Amino acid sequence: MQSSVVTKEELIRMGFRPNQAKTILHEARQIMVKNGKKYWANPRLQVAPRAIIEDVILGIPLDDWRNNDDSN
Repeated sequence: MQSSVVTKEELIRMGFRPNQAKTILHEARQIMVKNGKKYWANPRLQVAPRAIIEDVILGIPLDDWRNNDDSN
């Protein structure tokens, strides 16, 4: 079963560079804050909601991203 959040380490394992992973998490957390979820404003959080990353930032499910990365 997949977790409802994604960590920086997971993104790095998927092929993103560390700074890219950090930026993706930051952008996802900012979207949550704009939606009124103040919990996500903590800059020390190294996780972000999977749904936000998949739908808004990457545009595809993370499983598909992982499969696309494996085929290269």
